[in-house]
Amino acid sequence: MAQQFDSPKTETQLRELQDKLYQHSKEVYDAGGRPAFKGLLEIMSAEATVITAIHNIKSNHGSETPGVDFKTMRKDYLERPYQWVIQDIQNAFKHFEVQKIRRKYIDKPGKAEKRPLGIPTIRDRIVQECMKIVLEPILEAQFFEHSYGFRPMRDTAMALARINQVAHTSAKYWIVEGDISKCFDNIDHGILLNRLYHIGIRDRRVLQIIKAMLRAGIMDECTVNEYGTPQGGIISPLLANAYLDIMDEWVTKQWEHKKTRRTYRTAGTKRRSLYQTSLNPGWLIRYADDFVIITDTRAHAEQWKSRLQTFLQDKLKLTLSTEKTLITDVRRKHIHFLGYELKMIPGNSRTGYITKTIPDKERLQRKVDSIAEDIKKIPRNFSKEQFIGEINRINSQVRGIIQYYQCCTWVSVALRRHSHRLQIISKARIKQYGGRWIPANQTQNLSHVHQKHQQKIPSIKYRDIYVGFTALSFCQWEMTPVKTQAETPYSEDGRQRYFKRTKKKRMNTRLDEMYSESTSRAVCYSKWGQLNNFEFIMNRAYALNRDRLKCRVCGGWLISTAPCAHRVNPYFPLNQVNRVNNLVSMHRKCLEAVNDPNQDIGEFDSEAQKKIKGFRNKLVTSHTRNK
Repeated sequence: MAQQFDSPKTETQLRELQDKLYQHSKEVYDAGGRPAFKGLLEIMSAEATVITAIHNIKSNHGSETPGVDFKTMRKDYLERPYQWVIQDIQNAFKHFEVQKIRRKYIDKPGKAEKRPLGIPTIRDRIVQECMKIVLEPILEAQFFEHSYGFRPMRDTAMALARINQVAHTSAKYWIVEGDISKCFDNIDHGILLNRLYHIGIRDRRVLQIIKAMLRAGIMDECTVNEYGTPQGGIISPLLANAYLDIMDEWVTKQWEHKKTRRTYRTAGTKRRSLYQTSLNPGWLIRYADDFVIITDTRAHAEQWKSRLQTFLQDKLKLTLSTEKTLITDVRRKHIHFLGYELKMIPGNSRTGYITKTIPDKERLQRKVDSIAEDIKKIPRNFSKEQFIGEINRINSQVRGIIQYYQCCTWVSVALRRHSHRLQIISKARIKQYGGRWIPANQTQNLSHVHQKHQQKIPSIKYRDIYVGFTALSFCQWEMTPVKTQAETPYSEDGRQRYFKRTKKKRMNTRLDEMYSESTSRAVCYSKWGQLNNFEFIMNRAYALNRDRLKCRVCGGWLISTAPCAHRVNPYFPLNQVNRVNNLVSMHRKCLEAVNDPNQDIGEFDSEAQKKIKGFRNKLVTSHTRNK
């Protein structure tokens, strides 16, 4: 029987609903069945879902990239009346007519060919994000546990850690490096829609919208797209994972998830029994369309390659590249996977081999060359302040390389070879600013990194502090833990595990329910002017989260009474005035005291009076500047 849930009214209810979708889907899947969900369209088009979707998209730089209709997120949605935005997206679900996508070609690193990127309209992007919010927890509960690409709380380092784990525990060293030719461009729409129905998406209205999205034409190229998912669409990675999950299921049923007549107490016992059979052992690790299969002999690797080629062609209408799909003994040669090189070398371990992982040499060289060019291109007429901004930009690129490759066991050796070159180029650029070599621990930028190092780096003096170009050699190997399958964004336990592992700050849900009905209604219908647009009603709740439900004037709780949102500078232009950093939460009484400079504030304590005067001064200052 198909499961159906009520539509959420707040973001808190939406998160609870996502947890329920995940839990039900996982319970049914773990019991050997497949879930079935109906009524999904109502959840996708709910007000809380639309607000959350727009908030997710607006923080992305691509939100200001227009589609074929030339509309952008800020001008055409954030700055429009609240009720108009909600109705526009809800109407899009009721009468969905997909618009053509705008195609842009971007460079493929190290290759002459270009990668096609499809850019949907902003409206279609919002619809896709609404759909992803609802579909992802259902699919996440059923996806193969060792697929890592485009999935929440997973990354490339975890895929590398899984390869290392399998190689050490199984002592199997033959690897098939899979390469599917133009995977995303050749996805069959009929097979994909059947798969979505099979894994629980039984709302035919949703399937019809997905079908229309997949068939969206390309401006100046075609009116209907018969194959593939547009790279660049928000929902495309999720749909691609659903499609390739068919391959995951088939491969794992041959070995990892092989059904047996008897039940074994542990996975190790089952594996030892399987070794006694004539079965072909194989462990799959997939990241998007890149995958490897680990097995025990060349003959078995050849069999996997041949059978995969047949399966992909017959069942998924995809082509396994025979030239690029390699078979490698990692005791003799590196494999190349996700920008890493991996090889097993003799060492002190139970199997007699240890893992050597390094950054892919060609990829790393291209990244370093790019940074070197960026340093050389810094304009020579920049002021010292502008130059410091460029130092920060370059440093963020360097730290990005380090963070991506710090899961490699030999990362220090690999990056040290390139570090000196960048330092010499940096030193040449700071001459005109009186720059010199300064010990890193005496600079004041990137202190959490530089304070650990005494190595000298090119730095410039600004007032009483030194700002330096960080070194690529300021890195060390960090062991990536094998993915804990219980870690997921769709359960309380999973979120707790994630925040404990990453030490990241937990994001609170938006507190829309704290605002009174009359206030919300007035804002919804724009009774208070142009400033009270969609962005304002969305961000005032996030500001309330930031202020921890306390008034920024008196410090009292904003629970027993409806909070008010005050603009610190109401004279900012429309694209800045309603941002979270310009909004503060207050009691109405405190807000009135701030806005009325003639009101007696003697009833407030000294600390509150000080804050009221501070907010009043900011209003006067901003008004003067505006004039």
